[in-house]
Amino acid sequence: MSFVFQLIRDDEGFPPAVVFEDSTTPGLVPLWEAIGVYDALYNSDGRPAREVARAIAYGLDKASQDAALAKLMPPGVSQSEAIRFLENVNRGCNTHGAAWIQTR
Repeated sequence: MSFVFQLIRDDEGFPPAVVFEDSTTPGLVPLWEAIGVYDALYNSDGRPAREVARAIAYGLDKASQDAALAKLMPPGVSQSEAIRFLENVNRGCNTHGAAWIQTR
């Protein structure tokens, strides 16, 4: 099972629509905690994307600059995969700042 991060846009007169979605392995929790993005990813349901964008960007910088974090990666998952996921979430949050977050 994977962790799914979605951004939902609710425009007046139209049904809610997913404007961004990405997923990754749930085995990355130790990394997310170490770089300070756990709450932004797992405890942000219903919040606007713009509220977590800064935390995601900060964590992305930490993950990109600290090769020692590789020891927190589960077997078979590369640090570059975690960075790719955070880059996509960061881009989604900045592009769709008014959308609300839904995780599963």
